[in-house]
Amino acid sequence: MPLEHYLLLSLADHQPTTSASEPHGGSHARDVRCLNSAGRWAVRGTARSPLLVWHPAQAPVAQAAAERASEARGRPVGLLSRADSTWVEGREIQVFTDALEPALHGHAAQSEGKTRRLRTEAEKLAAFCVVVRAASSAADHASFAEVSRAASKALSARFGGGSITSAFAWLAGRAGQEALESVISAEIELPGPLSIHQVIEAVELAQKAERLRGEG
Repeated sequence: MPLEHYLLLSLADHQPTTSASEPHGGSHARDVRCLNSAGRWAVRGTARSPLLVWHPAQAPVAQAAAERASEARGRPVGLLSRADSTWVEGREIQVFTDALEPALHGHAAQSEGKTRRLRTEAEKLAAFCVVVRAASSAADHASFAEVSRAASKALSARFGGGSITSAFAWLAGRAGQEALESVISAEIELPGPLSIHQVIEAVELAQKAERLRGEG
């Protein structure tokens, strides 16, 4: 059964050269940021901030929305056709209604306190994901021990303490999930060298490792 395509809004200069029609959007298309219900440009929708979508039959309405967003934001906003087997309406995506009009015009400003807190959590998320990726790629016990020593030293210098074990536990726990959602929904930008999708993969690795450790 073919996947249903939706129309989304994205910044015109950030759109891929071809539309995304692979089962999960394709590796390049997954990095494209689309407008979510919070008025932010996100790579993926969440239950809290789903991506705004229109059905293909609503193309004229979606184009008009893109024009309103372009005028309000002072940047060209275009339409993008995408399909993803993981999308569920009302969860990862939300069909646009008049009640969501404010999202076209911008997003609500955050308090300085919230911005500082989100920035700190995003820094932990990025640093811990680097540790998890390094630990997961260790070829043998000696390599893992070396990664462990380097991780402890780096985390101590940056956060005043930490280890591979605490990094896995943090990412797999509630704090890690909340930090990841803040990054995915574009409430805060992800620092460091990893892409958002590399971070998502690292969090999934941590969750799997913690489940296995709990079963052991």
